[in-house]
Amino acid sequence: MVVKLLRIMPTKPKSPKTPSKSAAKGKEPPEEADVGTIHEEVEVPVASEVVFRKIWRIKKFHKTIARKDSLDSPVFRCSVNGMNTFWNISVRFWKGPNGKKITNPLVICLNLTGCETEETGQARIRFQFGVWDASIRHWECCPISGVVLNLQNSRELISVGYKSLGILDRHIEANTKDVQIMVKLQIIQSDEEVHSLSQDMGRLMSLEESKDTVVECPLADGEKQLTAHSWVIKCRSAKLSQRLLEHKDDKNENMKYKLELSEFSYPVVNELLRYIYTDKVEHTDKYAHKLLPLSTAFQLPGLTCLCERSLIESLTPGNVPNILLLADQCRCENLRKAALHYCENSNEIKDNVHLGGKTLAWRVMEMVNPDLFQEACESIGSSSSNLDSPGTTGSWSD
Repeated sequence: MVVKLLRIMPTKPKSPKTPSKSAAKGKEPPEEADVGTIHEEVEVPVASEVVFRKIWRIKKFHKTIARKDSLDSPVFRCSVNGMNTFWNISVRFWKGPNGKKITNPLVICLNLTGCETEETGQARIRFQFGVWDASIRHWECCPISGVVLNLQNSRELISVGYKSLGILDRHIEANTKDVQIMVKLQIIQSDEEVHSLSQDMGRLMSLEESKDTVVECPLADGEKQLTAHSWVIKCRSAKLSQRLLEHKDDKNENMKYKLELSEFSYPVVNELLRYIYTDKVEHTDKYAHKLLPLSTAFQLPGLTCLCERSLIESLTPGNVPNILLLADQCRCENLRKAALHYCENSNEIKDNVHLGGKTLAWRVMEMVNPDLFQEACESIGSSSSNLDSPGTTGSWSD
């Protein structure tokens, strides 16, 4: 669930700057009454399901960083269930041996600038930075990071984390020379997690009591045999339920079922079970390409969405042909359209496909799926989307 916050806006638009009749006659125009402002707060059953996303547009990027020793974004607020947290993003610079600042790569920092809450306590903060690739209109995202903070009423600045981020020509918009930096932010309150259904199911997964199913998959040294509750599997997937019934042993009082998944590796099967129990995957970025075929084969549409979202965020010129083939194989139309859209206006992909220097992945696609290869070639250089309108200097968008 992604919630987008509205910027604080006046309830009444400003009057145009054209002179009124009274002003034309030398009289002062009447002052407009201040009708105040309006802001938005989010109320949800589980705050950990909310992902805040903020985009910072740095105007005339090269000129801006050349004349500043540091750069701070406007402060933004994330409000959910009565807790208000205030944040900003800052740009800092490494220094070379001569003491002079290095403008590339940048150090991108996430800072908590304040908190207002009635209930203090620990919370886990998950965040992810990204930079806009203006050449192909796609976010390049860093790996997700996390930290545990004690949230209480305070205006003390706390540095939550940072990433070293290289800004290349493709990140700079051709017309405006702007750069857009994005942060996704998730606030998971500890007390809330303790009482959530997902956490309860996660604890159930770790308990060996009452489990009646052996999950067969290849085991490496030190890996423990996976087991599960048959009733959980039956509730979540009709396809997996059929597999259980194929290996049912009523004579065995402890383990009546065997779930045969020997064609998949232990880590992948473990993440599959984690999703079946908790609706979550801990390492989506690492296993999405392997979990996606399982999600479609075993009819787990929620897992399909998680994998698609992760793969779309990880698209690069080097992996887009493999992801296209995977999307076509799994009949994932959303992922397929996103990968084809990624191919539009990319000179690097165009060179890989059209100039006789096809990479191995593109040659494989051309051989195994010529129709898909042709469709990708037609997408390259045929973008039909419009550029977003630039915002104001140092502005935020949601």
